[in-house]
Amino acid sequence: MNLPKSDEMVESLATGFQNLYNKYTRSENGPQDDGRRDVYIVPVNNNTAVATDDAQSQFLSQRYRPKARRSFVFDAKHLCQAKTLKWHIMRQSRLRASSGQCCPVCIPNMPWGNAKVVSNLKNLLDIYNIGTIQKSMFGCFVDDLKFFYQLKSQEYKYIYDEVLEDEVVKKAITAAARNACAEDAVVGDSRFDEEMKTQQANTRRILTVISANVKNWVYKVIGWFTYRMISLLATSLVVQPTQIDRVREAEQSGLPVIYLPLHKSHMDYILLGLVLTVNNIKPPLVAAGENLRVFFISKLLSFLGAFYIKRHIDTKRDQLYWSVLSSYIKNSMKSGHHIEFFLEGARTRSGKCCVPKAGLLSIIVDAYREKVIEDAWIIPVSMNYDRILEGNFVREQLGQPKKKETFFAAISTFIKAICSHYGIMRMDFNKPYRLRDLYESIDKLTKLENESLNKNGMEMMSATICYKTTVDRMAKHIVYDCWKSTPIMSTHAVCFLLLNKHRNGTTLEQLAKDLSMMRDKLSQADRDIGFSGKSIEVIKHALDLLGPNLVVYENTDSGRIVKPILDVPVLIELSYYGNNLISHFMHQSLVALTICKLVNQDFWNNAITETKISRNDLVGDVTFLTNLLQFDFVFIKPCDTLDNIVDNVIRHFEEEEIILMDMMLEEERRSQNMAKMLDSDSDDDYQQPYVEIDVKYRVNTNENSLNKLKFYRSVMMPYLECMAESAGSFLALSENSVIEREHVQTILNQMHENLEEGILSYGESISLDTIKHSFLAFEKFDCLQITTKDNIKTLQIINNQPSELNPSMQAMSEYIEEFVKQIN
Repeated sequence: MNLPKSDEMVESLATGFQNLYNKYTRSENGPQDDGRRDVYIVPVNNNTAVATDDAQSQFLSQRYRPKARRSFVFDAKHLCQAKTLKWHIMRQSRLRASSGQCCPVCIPNMPWGNAKVVSNLKNLLDIYNIGTIQKSMFGCFVDDLKFFYQLKSQEYKYIYDEVLEDEVVKKAITAAARNACAEDAVVGDSRFDEEMKTQQANTRRILTVISANVKNWVYKVIGWFTYRMISLLATSLVVQPTQIDRVREAEQSGLPVIYLPLHKSHMDYILLGLVLTVNNIKPPLVAAGENLRVFFISKLLSFLGAFYIKRHIDTKRDQLYWSVLSSYIKNSMKSGHHIEFFLEGARTRSGKCCVPKAGLLSIIVDAYREKVIEDAWIIPVSMNYDRILEGNFVREQLGQPKKKETFFAAISTFIKAICSHYGIMRMDFNKPYRLRDLYESIDKLTKLENESLNKNGMEMMSATICYKTTVDRMAKHIVYDCWKSTPIMSTHAVCFLLLNKHRNGTTLEQLAKDLSMMRDKLSQADRDIGFSGKSIEVIKHALDLLGPNLVVYENTDSGRIVKPILDVPVLIELSYYGNNLISHFMHQSLVALTICKLVNQDFWNNAITETKISRNDLVGDVTFLTNLLQFDFVFIKPCDTLDNIVDNVIRHFEEEEIILMDMMLEEERRSQNMAKMLDSDSDDDYQQPYVEIDVKYRVNTNENSLNKLKFYRSVMMPYLECMAESAGSFLALSENSVIEREHVQTILNQMHENLEEGILSYGESISLDTIKHSFLAFEKFDCLQITTKDNIKTLQIINNQPSELNPSMQAMSEYIEEFVKQIN
C-alpha cells in the first residue's frame, strides 16, 4: 500500500523518536508529602540491575509503576543526554527539610517550624540560570564577562579618619604613651609629647594594616576570574534560592549583617563573596589572619574587603591594638558595611567544627550595647565540599610544623587544584535573626544562674565575668546550630560508613544498603543531604573523588570489595570527611560509650538476655565525657540541658531496641516530673525534700542490638583513645614538669607504637589537636597546671608528694581506660 509523502515523513519521524526513546528508561519515585511524584528520564545501562539492589528504590519503582504511557515536557539540556553518561547525583528539585531554623527558645519572636517544603537548588556555575544573560555567538567566556560587568556597584566608605578621631582610640593612645613614659609624666612634658607622636604613628600603622580598601572594579574582575576557575574545579556550586531571598531581605533592612561561617577552607570567604556578588547582594568586609599578608595577595584581598588582624590578641597587654580594631569594626557597621568573620578562628584540621572563640563577637555585642548600631542581623553560614581544595591536614595532625603561607605556595596550590576535580561545592545560609534577641535571651539565662548561685550561698560572678560568659555562650549556640544544620555530602557519608562499619572492607551492594538506611535516618531527623540519586551511584561518585590513594578495590573469595587503606595518614584524611557526621551521632555515641562501660563482661558473651544499668550512673558518666571533651566539641546549646539530651537518646535507643521498653519507665518519668512541679509550686512553710528515684534501664543483648551499640560507640572512640594515651603518658614521667612541645611528640611516638602492637584500635585517634585539648581538660579537672614563659608552655603535674604517682592523674587515667577497654 502506497502512503502519501506526508504520511511517510510522519511515520519516519515517529520511528526515529521511538528509537531515541528506547535508549532511555523511565524512573518515577513515589508520591511525596505534598502528593507529587518526581519523574526522571535516565539512560539505560548495564548497571540497572545492580542499582536496583537499593531496596527502597526497587520497592518504589514496582509499587508506583504507571499503567499507561504519559507525555512529559523536558528541558532541552537533558532531553538528548548521552546514553553513556552517569546520572547526576544532585537533583535540582526535591522535598527537603527547612534546615537552618532559629532556636525556638532563644529566638522566640521568629517564625519557626520543621515542615518540609519543596526547594529548588540552583547551580551558580550555570550563568544562564542565575541572571538575565542570554546565550550569544561569542560563547560563555564572553557571556560571563558581560554578566559580571553588568552587576550592581556597591558603595564602600573608607573609614580611616573616623577611627583616628574616635575618642576610645585617643584615650588608648594617651594610656599607651603614659605607660611608656615615667609614671609622673604629664601633658606638655617633652618626653610625653614625643611618646604621644610615636604612639600616634603606631596607631596609623596598625590601622593601615587593618583597613580594607574595597574597589568595585577589582571585585568584578576577580569575581569573573574566580567564577571561571571554580567552573574548572567543581561540578557545581549549589545554593538554595529561598535562603538567598532571606539574606537579601536582611541586607535591604538597613541594619548591618554579620556573616558567621564555619571555617573549612580558604575557599570559604572566596565563595561567600562570589555567591553574594552574583546575586547583587553587598559582600561583607572579611576578617583575615595576618598570615595571609603575603606578596601581592595581601593587597588583592584588601581590594576585595579583607581586613587583617592578629591571630592571638591579649586585650590587656595590647590595649592600643584592640581599641583600633574595635573602633574599625564598630565604625564599619555604623557606616553601612557588613562584617564576616570565623568564630572558630582557624580552619578545622579534623573536619568537625571547632570550639568557638568569642573575641570578635564581643566587639559586635559591644557595638549594640553602646548603641553604636541599633541592631544587627546574625546569619550563620556553612560551606561544604565533596573535597577541599587544600588537600588534607595530615602533616599538622601528626605533629609536623605548619607550612608558612607564601606567594609561591599559593601559586603551587592553585596549579595543583586546576589539575584536580572537587565535585560539588555547597553553601547554606541559616535563617537570619536579630543580634538583640539572641543576646537578651542568653544574658537573661546567665543572670538567672548568677542569682541561683547567690541563693545557694556561693560566690556570684562579677559583671565582667557575666558578660564574658554570655558572649561565649552566644558563640557556642551559633556554632552548634550551624554545625547541626550543615548538609551531608556524598564523600562524608561514604567515609563515615567505611570507618565506623566497614574498616575491613565490604561489597558495593552492602555499602549502598547501609547508605540508604543512613539517608533515611538523617531525613527523619530533618538533616539536609547534599546529594541524591541511587545509593550505588552516589557511592561510585564519592569513591571516584576520593581516589585510589584513600580507598581501594580488592578481589576476594566472596567477591569484589571496597575497603579503606588502613595507614595512619590515610585514616586521618578519611576521618576528616567522616567527622562531618559526628554532629548527628555524637549524643548517641556518648550514651553508647557509657552503656558499654557500665555493663559487665557477661553482657558481651551473650550469657544473659538483658542487663540493667542505673540512670544516675549513666548521666554521671555522660557528664564526665562532656567535660573531658569540652575543648573538642560543643555538645549542648546554652538553652538545653544534659538530662534532656540523655532522655532523647534513650527514647531513640528504645525505638531501635537497644534499650528495652518498660511500661513502668514512662510512669516513673511522669512521677518525677509531677514531683518536681509540686515541689517548686508548693507554698507550704515546710516542704518535704525531693527524693529522686533512680531509674533502671534494661539493655538488650541480642546480636542486632549489640552491633548497633558498637557502631554508635565507635563514633567517639578515637577521641577517647587519644585522651587515654595522653593521661597515661603523665604516669610514666620521671619529673613533675615537662615542656609541652616535647611531651606532645612523646605521646605521638607512643601512640604509633601502641597502634602497631594492637593496643590502639583507631589510627585516626593520633591527633595533635586532641592531645593539646586533653591538657586543657586535665587542667580543668585539677590534674595538671599549664604555665607559659617566653612563649614556651610547661606542663606541671599537681602532686603534693613528688616521690609518688599523681593520684588525681592516675585516677583520671584509670577512669578513661574503663571507656576504651576492648570488647568482644
